[in-house]
Amino acid sequence: MNRLQVLRQRLAEHPVICAVRTSEDLRCAQQLEGPRCVFLLGTTLREVPQSVSSLSAKGHSVFVHVDLVEGLKPDAAGLSFLAEHAKPTGVISTHRSVVEQAREQGLLTILRVFLLDSEALRKGRQLVSHLRPDLLELLPGVALVGLGESRLREFGAGLIAGGLVEDKSQVGAILKRGVLGVSTSTRSLW
Repeated sequence: MNRLQVLRQRLAEHPVICAVRTSEDLRCAQQLEGPRCVFLLGTTLREVPQSVSSLSAKGHSVFVHVDLVEGLKPDAAGLSFLAEHAKPTGVISTHRSVVEQAREQGLLTILRVFLLDSEALRKGRQLVSHLRPDLLELLPGVALVGLGESRLREFGAGLIAGGLVEDKSQVGAILKRGVLGVSTSTRSLW
């Protein structure tokens, strides 16, 4: 089974993705049973290798949002450093060049697209069509409940929803839209 298949299996078993922003979030994610998907959303270059290592040791698939790592320039050299020294499962970014360069480093890729309006939706579909990221995270996640299923299928990628998800009813409603997972920093949902 390849890494993307393993990730999809983990999301099928635990569709709520731990969005780690603080050291307390990290401690909570490290204590969760069963392999999960974890997004590191707020960290520093100095902390990334240890954070990824401790989460990976628990069997978690760890994705680093490289746009939010303090001290890391998300260019070819920065992504090479990340791949070699931190060894995450993959990266998250809103930038085309990061997704392309991360793939060259052998990392799985998650492209983040913000659903601001119809034009953002159209541009997001074009970007996904060109880049072919492993997964697509749509934000805010609660907006997916109002989108037609045909519009979601147009992306042609495995979908994750994130942002403004605060309770179980929202998670349930979003998952019914056919997404693979819902990322949230609300620890009570993990």
